[in-house]
This record gives sequence, C-alpha cells and structure tokens, in this order.
Amino acid sequence: MPESGSEQPRRTRSLEPLATANQSGLVPPSPSRSHVRVASSGQRSPLSAKPPSTRNSSPISPFGTSRHSWTLVPRHRILFYHKHDPHYGFTNFSPHPVMYKGKRYPTSEHLFQSFKFQGHRPGLAEHIRTCSEWPSTAFSEARRFQPEVRRDWIDVNIQKMDETLFHKFTQHNDLREELLATGDAELVEDSDKDAFWGVGVDGKGRNELGKALERLRAKLRQHSST
Repeated sequence: MPESGSEQPRRTRSLEPLATANQSGLVPPSPSRSHVRVASSGQRSPLSAKPPSTRNSSPISPFGTSRHSWTLVPRHRILFYHKHDPHYGFTNFSPHPVMYKGKRYPTSEHLFQSFKFQGHRPGLAEHIRTCSEWPSTAFSEARRFQPEVRRDWIDVNIQKMDETLFHKFTQHNDLREELLATGDAELVEDSDKDAFWGVGVDGKGRNELGKALERLRAKLRQHSST
C-alpha cells in the first residue's frame, strides 16, 4: 500500500496487445462508432456496438419482411329486404315457389314455416303450405299455432333455413347466378323488425339470414368448381 500523502500511480491500459499487433505487422483498427461501448458514466468506450434505432421503423408484415404497413379493408356490404330494392329474391317473401318432397310451396317462407310442424304435426305443416299464396299469411299462421311448434326448434331453425335456401336457389337458376355474382360481399338482411334473421332496428342484430346466404354461396361456388 502506498504511504499516506503519496501520489498513487495512475492506471493505464496495457499497450502490450498493441505492441504485439504492431510487431506482427497488423494494424489495429481505429475506434469508430461501431466499436463503442457505453460506460457506467454514460460515456462511450470501445468494443460495444450501439443498438439500431427503431423509432421510425415501419411495422413488419406478418407475411414476410416487408416494411409496408397493412390495413384491413372492410368487406363490401349488400343490403336486401324491401321489395322495391335490388336482391329482393334473397328474402323468403319473394315469389319463387319451391318444390319439396314432391309438393309445391308458394314461397320459401311457406316451406320454412312448415318445418316447425313437419313430423310431429303433419296436418299443421300441410295447412301452412296451402293456407294462402301470400308468405305473410304462412308466417302469421305459424305464429298462431306457436304452442304446437316442435320443441327443439330453437336448436334446428338455422339448419332448416339452410335447407330451405338450398332448395330455393338450386331450383331457380336466376337466383343462383345472382347470389354467385355477389362475390365475397357481406350479405345483410336490412330488416328493422327482426334482430335474429336481420339486423334489427339498431343495425346490430345477428343477421342469420345473411350468414345463411353466404354459406350457401360458398357451397354453390365450391360445387361449380368441381
């Protein structure tokens, strides 16, 4: 230990590696920004590289290393419901008769409402089919006999809608082509009276009829490509 009051020798970095490098004919690289290390005092010292800045970097695409940002584009929407608007044939009230098991149903609404009684109440199912040519009458008659509706209707109603639409659109080529011509658009029953099959008064309903049509469209397109 040095004596008290005496000046301690200043520590210097050994030059032996540098001397050895010079003796071997190698020239040591001069310190640059890429050979800088951050010391505890905040100053930079050799041997450590500064991490790359990401302040202005663009988002990385999930599909590769592209620096372009990606934006989700909402699907085009096609609304249908009113008789005077396009695509009225997408509704169950359109005047397109449907054949099912050898019997004619004036509209697809007649067939769909009759499904509520087929099997356990065949007489009521036949009444729905023949009560009137008007789909609104078939609808109101099915509601009048609501206590007789099959007990599992809430579990199978969407399946029965799929079945109804399949028979309707495969029996009318004009409707089939019209549905396929919608491409990948979102199909929306713009009904303010029905928040299950349509979007309801607030526009936030389940739109199950529109979804059923989209499923049918995909099935028809797949069948056409095979």
